[in-house]
Amino acid sequence: MTTVQTAKDVIDQVKAFHRKLGDFYQNLSDKVEKERVKILLEYMSRHQDNLAAILEEYEADLSENILNTWFMYVNKECDLTPFFNANLGPDMTAQQIIKVAVELDQCLLETYEAMLHKEVPDEVTKVFQGLLEMEKKEKNKMAKNALKIETM
Repeated sequence: MTTVQTAKDVIDQVKAFHRKLGDFYQNLSDKVEKERVKILLEYMSRHQDNLAAILEEYEADLSENILNTWFMYVNKECDLTPFFNANLGPDMTAQQIIKVAVELDQCLLETYEAMLHKEVPDEVTKVFQGLLEMEKKEKNKMAKNALKIETM
């Protein structure tokens, strides 16, 4: 489905995605029994909430001109099969959680990469390039910290 969106629309959608993921991980942490898995889920929930807050600050620093830039965007649905295919229950493993998290983060990376291929002013391209780099960095940080928690 092709839609016309502003840069602000896309940033707001990504913020909402991070918040929903944070809530998802927190709700899951309330159901699991293994302490290490609970710690991992709580960390991942805080990490997603932190990313939403970072995006909020990032957006506040952008000019109205950049935020209001319109462009055509082919909206590719995020692949949420990791939610549905994973055995996400009280006896899940840390490995299962990490696998789902990495697959979901890929959705955001693809969104930012798609934005870089649009014909928009250079300053808008720079915004999405910066967001892509931040998301890659945070994905690596999350994966490293998740592995540390898993091996505690």
